[in-house]
Amino acid sequence: MHYVGAVDDHPGDNCQYPGPRGWAGTKRINVLDAIKNVTGILAEWSGVDEHDNNGRTLLSPTAPRRATSSRVGGQKIPLTARPAGPREEEAFKFLVHFIGRDRGGNGDKVCFEHRQGNLHSVWDTGLLTRLIRTVPFQYSRPLPDRGDLPIPSRQIELALRHAIYDPFIRRVMWEGIESKWINDIDAWLSCPAIPTTPAPESVQSESVLSVISRAFNNPLTLPRALVNVLAPRERVDIIPDGPLVCPYAWSAPLHELNCQYIWPPVLNVTTVEPEVGDSPEDSDLTRPVCSRFPILDTPAYVAALDENLVLEKLVAQGGLRLAGVLNWLFAAEEA
Repeated sequence: MHYVGAVDDHPGDNCQYPGPRGWAGTKRINVLDAIKNVTGILAEWSGVDEHDNNGRTLLSPTAPRRATSSRVGGQKIPLTARPAGPREEEAFKFLVHFIGRDRGGNGDKVCFEHRQGNLHSVWDTGLLTRLIRTVPFQYSRPLPDRGDLPIPSRQIELALRHAIYDPFIRRVMWEGIESKWINDIDAWLSCPAIPTTPAPESVQSESVLSVISRAFNNPLTLPRALVNVLAPRERVDIIPDGPLVCPYAWSAPLHELNCQYIWPPVLNVTTVEPEVGDSPEDSDLTRPVCSRFPILDTPAYVAALDENLVLEKLVAQGGLRLAGVLNWLFAAEEA
């Protein structure tokens, strides 16, 4: 359920989402269908239907509907605010995800900040933890109030959870949502007028001879191309997007990040020489020396991410979409 893959998707040399041969994997076991399935279960419980919403969108103003109590085992349990705990912090990190090759990057070993892991874990937690740790000092204080802000600073401060990531949230709000991306938010929370169905096209199988001929231009692609021809991956269908919840339409632009940032040339590095003086006796056991895998905490990899606020934007998009869906499910429209 953690990722979705297309048959021909192999960033950064070939980005397909899903491409002419469609999706790979097991039917209904992917992140796109999981989002729609879980949302459908909650919508049924809540008594709402995205296909019968009277023109409502995720941008519609809402008022609390089920925010006061919940029933668990027949008992009425009040829902009150509480400090952020490990689950909330982990859920926050989970917002930053990408979709691509090798089980969403789980199969690509890399090093980040002297720790060996995989590419998925770097984007799950490593890069975001680095940003939280290095956020500029001014965001450790409450945001200033200005009359022209679309969201009053006081409202933002009241929503913070006194958690380690509060300064990062302030930066995302101040530099992004209330400034750089203010004109993009409507599009982030909208779905295409005609729900998208990522259906594959009808294509003919490629011959082994044509694969070998094409591989002369890029020999590194030959092994994988032969596997696709001789042992093609199963093709599965994806549930179509809906009018309010459309994870395929929302994720399609994000998939472009795979070729733009996530699988850059640095991942072609196979060997990194250890620094002078590094030895088993000298190494800190909690920070193992990386000697065989690509190192990603370098200016060549992270500078463009920082300059373009790539992760900050992903967090903003994921947070606003999650909030919009939860408001639709559990809040009533304002009169």
